[in-house]
Amino acid sequence: MSTRQIVAISLPSILLKKISAEAKNDHTSRSEIIRRSLKQHFFMRDFSAARNQTLAELDKKGVHLTEENVFEQIS
Repeated sequence: MSTRQIVAISLPSILLKKISAEAKNDHTSRSEIIRRSLKQHFFMRDFSAARNQTLAELDKKGVHLTEENVFEQIS
Protein backbone atom coordinates (compact mmCIF):
# COMPACT_ATOMS: atom_id res chain seq x y z
CA MET A 1 0.00 0.00 0.00
CA SER A 2 1.35 3.40 -0.93
CA THR A 3 1.55 6.25 1.50
CA ARG A 4 -0.47 9.38 0.93
CA GLN A 5 0.98 12.82 0.66
CA ILE A 6 -0.70 16.19 0.63
CA VAL A 7 -0.35 18.28 -2.51
CA ALA A 8 -1.45 21.89 -2.68
CA ILE A 9 -2.78 23.03 -6.06
CA SER A 10 -4.21 26.24 -7.38
CA LEU A 11 -7.55 26.00 -9.19
CA PRO A 12 -9.83 28.56 -10.80
CA SER A 13 -12.87 29.15 -8.60
CA ILE A 14 -15.28 27.82 -11.24
CA LEU A 15 -13.40 24.50 -11.35
CA LEU A 16 -13.36 24.25 -7.56
CA LYS A 17 -17.11 24.89 -7.51
CA LYS A 18 -17.64 22.08 -10.03
CA ILE A 19 -15.46 19.70 -8.01
CA SER A 20 -17.31 20.60 -4.82
CA ALA A 21 -20.70 20.06 -6.46
CA GLU A 22 -19.59 16.71 -7.88
CA ALA A 23 -18.30 15.62 -4.48
CA LYS A 24 -21.58 16.60 -2.84
CA ASN A 25 -23.61 14.74 -5.48
CA ASP A 26 -21.43 11.62 -5.10
CA HIS A 27 -21.34 11.87 -1.28
CA THR A 28 -17.55 11.87 -1.35
CA SER A 29 -14.68 14.28 -0.87
CA ARG A 30 -13.17 16.75 -3.29
CA SER A 31 -9.91 14.82 -2.94
CA GLU A 32 -11.64 11.65 -4.15
CA ILE A 33 -13.05 13.47 -7.18
CA ILE A 34 -9.59 14.77 -8.05
CA ARG A 35 -8.02 11.30 -7.50
CA ARG A 36 -10.61 9.73 -9.82
CA SER A 37 -10.00 12.39 -12.44
CA LEU A 38 -6.24 11.87 -12.32
CA LYS A 39 -6.62 8.08 -12.52
CA GLN A 40 -8.88 8.47 -15.55
CA HIS A 41 -6.47 10.92 -17.16
CA PHE A 42 -3.49 8.57 -16.78
CA PHE A 43 -5.52 5.54 -17.89
CA MET A 44 -6.60 7.34 -21.07
CA ARG A 45 -3.06 8.56 -21.73
CA ASP A 46 -1.60 5.08 -21.30
CA PHE A 47 -4.40 3.48 -23.33
CA SER A 48 -3.90 5.95 -26.20
CA ALA A 49 -0.14 5.36 -26.17
CA ALA A 50 -0.60 1.57 -26.26
CA ARG A 51 -3.22 1.90 -29.02
CA ASN A 52 -0.97 4.13 -31.12
CA GLN A 53 2.01 1.82 -30.64
CA THR A 54 -0.04 -1.23 -31.60
CA LEU A 55 -1.44 0.46 -34.70
CA ALA A 56 2.06 1.60 -35.73
CA GLU A 57 3.43 -1.94 -35.35
CA LEU A 58 0.54 -3.39 -37.34
CA ASP A 59 1.00 -0.74 -40.02
CA LYS A 60 4.67 -1.74 -40.36
CA LYS A 61 3.48 -5.32 -40.96
CA GLY A 62 1.08 -4.15 -43.64
CA VAL A 63 -2.04 -4.51 -41.51
CA HIS A 64 -4.09 -1.32 -41.75
CA LEU A 65 -6.82 -1.05 -39.17
CA THR A 66 -9.24 1.73 -38.52
CA GLU A 67 -11.51 2.13 -35.53
CA GLU A 68 -14.40 1.20 -37.82
CA ASN A 69 -12.66 -2.10 -38.76
CA VAL A 70 -12.17 -2.98 -35.11
CA PHE A 71 -15.76 -2.03 -34.25
CA GLU A 72 -17.08 -4.22 -37.08
CA GLN A 73 -15.04 -7.18 -35.84
CA ILE A 74 -16.23 -6.98 -32.24
CA SER A 75 -19.85 -6.13 -32.98
